[in-house]
Amino acid sequence: MKTTIDFNWIMGFVLVFILATHNQNLIADPLITYPITINDMKLRVEVANEPDSRAQGLMNRQFLAQHGGMVFVFPTERNFSIWMKNTLIDLTVIFANKDGRIINIEHMKRNTLISHRPSRPAMFALEVSQDSPVAKGVEPGDYILGLKKIPSAKD
Repeated sequence: MKTTIDFNWIMGFVLVFILATHNQNLIADPLITYPITINDMKLRVEVANEPDSRAQGLMNRQFLAQHGGMVFVFPTERNFSIWMKNTLIDLTVIFANKDGRIINIEHMKRNTLISHRPSRPAMFALEVSQDSPVAKGVEPGDYILGLKKIPSAKD
């Protein structure tokens, strides 16, 4: 009887371990995310609003959910550039002004040093997976809603 109970506990643990490590939906993201919307498409985004978090960005990430992303927040509209050094997934960056109006969109290849810039000063840069519906469903002039509720830049 005791052997059967021990075996059941071990098998239960193994099953839970396998499910948790092989199903990315069961693994919780430790970072805080915020809701934004573009053209009725809802996203949950991480925020990079400090120099260190903006420099790190999505480097070394192996996965980004289709309805996830990272928004880079700057203190004012400005010219800046983004590159893909040590970034393991292809991304699309959406540059927006202080009102959330999309200025331009760039598709970026993984692990490259090509600089991507807004076509005029921007306050926000939203990075999403190139597989995301957002990457294919937005264009300059559209608005990103919800940016006013995201923490402002801290520099």
